[in-house]
Amino acid sequence: MNSLKKLTILVVDDDPKVRELIQNYFTMRSEDINCVMAADTQQAVMKLSNQEFDIVLIDNVMPGKLGIDFAVTLKRSIKYGKLPIVLMSGALQQDDVLKAIDAGIKDILVKPFSLKQLNEKIQRVLKKS
Repeated sequence: MNSLKKLTILVVDDDPKVRELIQNYFTMRSEDINCVMAADTQQAVMKLSNQEFDIVLIDNVMPGKLGIDFAVTLKRSIKYGKLPIVLMSGALQQDDVLKAIDAGIKDILVKPFSLKQLNEKIQRVLKKS
């Protein structure tokens, strides 16, 4: 991690246990990581408008807007088009994967995943960006 700048991660997942697990993991790993939580895409939009993030983790299956649709919207926007996104899902159909790839989202984390897999995925994504 860059010691001059705190890494800020936005986690968008409707499952409070998943949000808590991710937040606790990164809080214990380093004080240079700040995890901000959103329970749905509406909360995520508010968080994105108030703060800058280094990476966004988005669950696919949530009430309201699907994570894939939200991620595609972000990738196609001028403001967030270059923001690294990891899509998390336990049930992605082939059409969803193709939709993600077409929008420039190449990083997908299949649930259930280990915290080690999560950390490795984030490190890879940040190195690419």
